[in-house]
Amino acid sequence: MRNAGARRVSSFMTHGYRTRRLAIDYSIPLVTDVKCTKLLVEALRLIGTTPPSMKTHTDCISSRRLLKLPGFIDAHVHVREPGATHKEDFSSCTAAALAGGVTLICAMPNTDPAIVDEESLILAKKCAKKGARCDYALFVGASSENTSTISEFAADAAALKMYLNETFTTLHLKNMDVWTKHLSNWPRTAPLCVHAEKETLAAILLLANLQNRSVHVCHVARKEEISLIKAAKEKGLKVTCEVCPHHLFLSTNDVERLGPKKSQVRPVLVTPEDQQALWDHLHVIDCFATDHAPHTLEEKTSEKAPPGFPGLETILPLLLNAVNEGRLTIDDLVNKFHKNPKKIFSLPYQQNTYVEVDLDEEWVIPEAMPFSKAKWTPFAGMKIKGAVHRVVLRGEIAYVEGQVLVQPGFGQNVREWELRINPLDSRPPSILALDRPASPSPHQMDDDDGQTNEIFLKLLSTGNKVHFGQEPHIETRLLSPVPPRLRTESFSSVERKKTGSQIDITQSHPHHGLTGKHILSVDMFTKEQLNDIFNLAQTLRVYTAKDRPLDQILRGKIMASIFYEVSTRTSCSFAAAMQRLGGRVIYMDETSSSVKKGETLEDSIAVMAGYSDVLVLRHPTPGSVMKASQHCRKPLINAGDGIGEHPSQALLDIFTIREEIGTVNGLNITLVGDLKNGRTVHSLARLLTLYNVQLRYVSPPSLRMPSHVVDFVKEHGISQEEYSSLEEVLPDTDVLYMTRIQRERFETQEEYERACGHFIVTPKLMTRAKKKMAVMHPLPRVFEISTEFDSDPRAAYFRQAEYGMYVRMALLAMVLGKC
Repeated sequence: MRNAGARRVSSFMTHGYRTRRLAIDYSIPLVTDVKCTKLLVEALRLIGTTPPSMKTHTDCISSRRLLKLPGFIDAHVHVREPGATHKEDFSSCTAAALAGGVTLICAMPNTDPAIVDEESLILAKKCAKKGARCDYALFVGASSENTSTISEFAADAAALKMYLNETFTTLHLKNMDVWTKHLSNWPRTAPLCVHAEKETLAAILLLANLQNRSVHVCHVARKEEISLIKAAKEKGLKVTCEVCPHHLFLSTNDVERLGPKKSQVRPVLVTPEDQQALWDHLHVIDCFATDHAPHTLEEKTSEKAPPGFPGLETILPLLLNAVNEGRLTIDDLVNKFHKNPKKIFSLPYQQNTYVEVDLDEEWVIPEAMPFSKAKWTPFAGMKIKGAVHRVVLRGEIAYVEGQVLVQPGFGQNVREWELRINPLDSRPPSILALDRPASPSPHQMDDDDGQTNEIFLKLLSTGNKVHFGQEPHIETRLLSPVPPRLRTESFSSVERKKTGSQIDITQSHPHHGLTGKHILSVDMFTKEQLNDIFNLAQTLRVYTAKDRPLDQILRGKIMASIFYEVSTRTSCSFAAAMQRLGGRVIYMDETSSSVKKGETLEDSIAVMAGYSDVLVLRHPTPGSVMKASQHCRKPLINAGDGIGEHPSQALLDIFTIREEIGTVNGLNITLVGDLKNGRTVHSLARLLTLYNVQLRYVSPPSLRMPSHVVDFVKEHGISQEEYSSLEEVLPDTDVLYMTRIQRERFETQEEYERACGHFIVTPKLMTRAKKKMAVMHPLPRVFEISTEFDSDPRAAYFRQAEYGMYVRMALLAMVLGKC
């Protein structure tokens, strides 16, 4: 085989080969010697009682088939606190939730005391605030005594729960008059859930229809129940429903294995015929929910065994296994376990929250899962393919590889987020899809979160391996030894739909908060908004490279390009960005417009706003763009205002760093040249305060970084140092950002010439630099980078200019509300 030029399959198809290949391609230290590994472990032991935490925001690379999905929502969880903390409490329950890929739980009210009034709600809130590790919302319970008062707490509650059949609760409502009062008094915009089985289900659907209100049916289990809900939807009744994993994956056939006591659950385990009916009616079912109802093993084996199963740690692996078996799709999983619960219960968006799953990991469910206090599971012994790898909650790594990393109290009450923004009466109806007779389809329920569709399925079928960054979006990186700029493929979480031969990546309700906004300064951006911009830019880059049509996104829109200073890259990249997205461009400058006749900037902007949908303005006077925005009724983007700011340049600069290096956090970034007049470095330094970086400034004494920028960076806790020598700072620099000495900012030629020639990048100088680093420049260059260095792989400035087009495509689409 060697003589024939072939390679042994075992040598390049194994996990070991891929690991070694990754280490070489990405310059990652790899310990392969057993003795060295033992020494490393011993060293880690010596530096502390436990090894360093695995908690890190550094991007990771894996040869496994990983998939990034949105944080999942379990709308039916019994926490048992207050009153029965030996079974479960908020700390253990939410740890189990994170281990199961659940980032938001809705906690049921059948606690002790039950959550039925202000006093009990305050107690439950106190327990949750102290112990919860993931985000949560609290149900309130309907009782015979609170029909006229419970509605006061609708704004605080996940929903109202009505128990209409016998179960593990003191809240059983036997009187139909009480049902009617609750249906009538509970606000129509607030969710209302029912435990209703068999004939009771028919009765409550009739009463809800008479009251013209929506209801959500918990844990549907039987064929007759799902058939009734299907018929109700077809008749136009406002009803949604959920199904639990123990009814999808267990049946009466499992009672003998579990025993008559441990198998007790409400609703009871159903027949295989009932179970098959649930699978046959997946299109009717809106949500997956655990009905996590933990009891200790001693209680479950006692004479009076209480009903209920633990399920938080096993629900996602069970559903992933069903995906691998072809019984579910990724769309089913995301829609029924994230999007639909979010809509039905009017839950807010969790910023920078996602779950990474390993679709290929095979394991057997043990007798007891590690985090729930129940210490048993009805699914023990099941062989599973699919596991939770990592969970990120609001930007913090909350769970990774069997470890819960966030502390009790990290979780937040999401209803309090909403109360700070919107009162209940301003929230949209809780079940938007209930105006339609049938169960919402995936596309009907999609509006703003990580979309998964045929692109996901294509990824699953190609065998591509996946690289994950820290953003809550779907990304893939092909693991091949090619330059970074060619290696990355990414798919953002924006919605994608097939429309003939086109792919629509627009969103009907963007959540990034940039729609219709002026882009005047980098200070306006949050870390989450940067992630949204960069992931969309990456998606647009991939689509452009593959010649996929994008001209439907901004079709019919017009951009006004207004440049009072000359420009090549900014002007042309904005124009190219608009045209690639299907829009058109009109131009204005000071030499060929009424500016020559004395027209003011304010008047010109007001006029051009009437002709266009978005304006891009460059002006030589600092603060001029801010002033012009006060006279502009359309979104205005600052393309540079003298020595002030250049926000879109800073965005593309950080995007370039991400693409070239793989991450921004932890880098030494050196800014060189005219730091006094360089608006690009002013904006970049300010925007980099959102990351964990070290800044170095190298400039002539007369062109130092302005004090207002230095002070801003200092206030944000970012390390910064000044140097007079490029050679001194170069060896440990990860990003070298060169700038030209700007002739137009000097009053005399003599002053300009004195400032020139101090710092020049040459191949000889760069022998002192790291092999893996990036040299950037906003361009144009004059003499500060030798053309002989252009062929060096570290020369990123021409790629940087191209990246600018993709970032500006993303910015235009987001500002105009199309993505």
